[in-house]
Amino acid sequence: MNLPKFYSYIEAKNSHGKIANEIIFSVLDEYGLGGFNHHSDDSLNKIENSFSGGFFGLLQNENHEIIGTFGLYKLNEVNCEIRKMFLLPKARRKGLGKWMVNFLIGKAKELGFQKITLDTASVLLEAIDLYKKMGFKEIEASNDSPRCDRAFELVIE
Repeated sequence: MNLPKFYSYIEAKNSHGKIANEIIFSVLDEYGLGGFNHHSDDSLNKIENSFSGGFFGLLQNENHEIIGTFGLYKLNEVNCEIRKMFLLPKARRKGLGKWMVNFLIGKAKELGFQKITLDTASVLLEAIDLYKKMGFKEIEASNDSPRCDRAFELVIE
């Protein structure tokens, strides 16, 4: 699947942590999920180390404005997790979320993972619908994050 016209992505570096945090916190606040301590996960302060063995990317529009984040976090040699997949409101309903999930599935295959998991919140209805359409099956939530009450997995073939 090609990235929709006028959009591109870059692999994030440590220097992108601030803008990634701003996007993520903005979306969390929009959905009423910002009441938790935003600083409970410092993985974006050291992106290159945190996502080593996986991938962390930023979506940008034609003006090179960062409008989304998406990551694949290595859990172990065979399992990975989609993390920090967020789009600003102006970037939604353009096929970008579907592109990000497809990209991360492809990246997981490329890296040799056999299963992708993800945690999300019930309030993120559009995301949950997308995951289901992309073949993810709901599993019991681990409750590792106070924001997340739903979990999904995809076995890679």
